[in-house]
Amino acid sequence: MIKKMRIFLDPIEGQEKWLNERVTEGLRLSRVGRFIYEFNKCEPNQFQYAVDYIGNKSNAQRKEYENFLDEVGITYFEKPLNLGQFSIGRIKYRPYANKGGKLATSRGMINREILILEKEYDGKTFDIYSSLEDKILALKERRKPHFYLLIFIFIMGLYINNIVIPPNYIYYLWVILGVIAILPMTRIIQLSLSIKSLSDKMKINE
Repeated sequence: MIKKMRIFLDPIEGQEKWLNERVTEGLRLSRVGRFIYEFNKCEPNQFQYAVDYIGNKSNAQRKEYENFLDEVGITYFEKPLNLGQFSIGRIKYRPYANKGGKLATSRGMINREILILEKEYDGKTFDIYSSLEDKILALKERRKPHFYLLIFIFIMGLYINNIVIPPNYIYYLWVILGVIAILPMTRIIQLSLSIKSLSDKMKINE
């Protein structure tokens, strides 16, 4: 067994690319944690990987999706992705999720926001969406948590302005919030450009 530690700024495409690079080296994923990946040896390129965001789904929708993956013979690994969640104990409020999925629990959707999919290499691209329209909808779902995170940061800024602390501290707190906001802003721009590119392709194909 081989262990590797990895943190991704882009947890979908970045993680997918990294796992497919590992399998070209003859490493097959056997277990995954928040940052630690465990691999067993295999033939180079024996498998291929795709990563899917499911943090918008309800627990029932997740189970239905995983049952479908079992039926078509695709192995999957559940992985956490904490984005824009507001926690009370073991319950998290996810305003960006679908109906039925806004309250996540430790037995439900908490720490199951991403699925790593694995199948044997068959010479074809591992596409998990059947159409450009489906890909665009998936990208829009991935963009939602970043919008909510920006709104949360803005509300925090308003709160800071109204608490009684020295003005210098307020300035530094705003700087910290500004730095934190860079990541969601960057991801919103990246995802919006991908959505536009796919929309343009869809118009050409029509």
